[in-house]
Amino acid sequence: MYTDYKSLSEEDLDKKIADVQKKMNLAFKMGQAQVMEQLEFRLTELKIEMSERLERQRFDIINQRTPDSLIIGEDDGQSTDPTEEN
Repeated sequence: MYTDYKSLSEEDLDKKIADVQKKMNLAFKMGQAQVMEQLEFRLTELKIEMSERLERQRFDIINQRTPDSLIIGEDDGQSTDPTEEN
């Protein structure tokens, strides 16, 4: 069963990850291998969603720092550094 986690806030996603990890610890202590497998699958889904969000955030940060044009010689040749001599 696939659940769409995209509608969750990051805080809710973190809570779900922590909840699944607690359930995995309990299932491990009880020797429930089948439950562990199901929870492990769910945890993987949650971590993938979190990873995709973080990747998008990193991309947005890099994209904001990248100039619109990278053509060499595009400027007018004037230095913007007032301490630099022409």
